[in-house]
Amino acid sequence: MNRDIGKNAERELVSILRGEGFNAVRIPTSNSSPNPLPDIFATKENTLLSIECKSTWENKVKVKENQVRKLFEFLSMFTMSGIPIIAVKFKQIHEWRVLIPKKAEDIVVTIDNTISIEDLFKILEKSVEEKILTP
Repeated sequence: MNRDIGKNAERELVSILRGEGFNAVRIPTSNSSPNPLPDIFATKENTLLSIECKSTWENKVKVKENQVRKLFEFLSMFTMSGIPIIAVKFKQIHEWRVLIPKKAEDIVVTIDNTISIEDLFKILEKSVEEKILTP
């Protein structure tokens, strides 16, 4: 991903997250850093999101194992509930899609193996409500 395109996508996603009530920041040096830093991290309530951000005109994008591993390693530094996320802006459909990886491995992200970012927000909101209502 071209650096300017990547920066713009990351900034757009941070704006979307903030609009949903998250505290979100972009980490500009995440890719070049040997430290386990995601492109974006966001918090809301007691949930921490560690996000690898991509943007493409294609129908798929490959995310390397080391990028996914950084998401898990970043989350392991915190005690709050954490969710690793690969967020992809599929430009041909003008939509952000997300995938929650289960482990650190090379992953091909497609429109079909992801959910919309709106669905992610609904899932997270429902999860928070269940935690509040469950004694």
